[in-house]
Amino acid sequence: MPDRAFNTVHVRAAAGRSRELGERLRQIAELVRTTPGCLDYAVQRSPVDPDLWTVNGCWAGAEPLNAHFGLPALQGFIELASANLASRLAFDH
Repeated sequence: MPDRAFNTVHVRAAAGRSRELGERLRQIAELVRTTPGCLDYAVQRSPVDPDLWTVNGCWAGAEPLNAHFGLPALQGFIELASANLASRLAFDH
């Protein structure tokens, strides 16, 4: 089985902005999914906390994972806070 690499982003919506946040996260995911080496990039809303979203990426190895951190689409995560859509972002990789 080939090597896989994973990353996760947990995003908490700003008050009253969860629906908009989900839409923006899905847009980011659509762009990232087209990246070479991306096997999956999924957005999920927590079933117990409607303001918590999780984005999971699966990559064909460490090299494509690391390369994706330089993508312009990832600037979208930073813009979530400046647009007052997210109150907290936590990155795991």
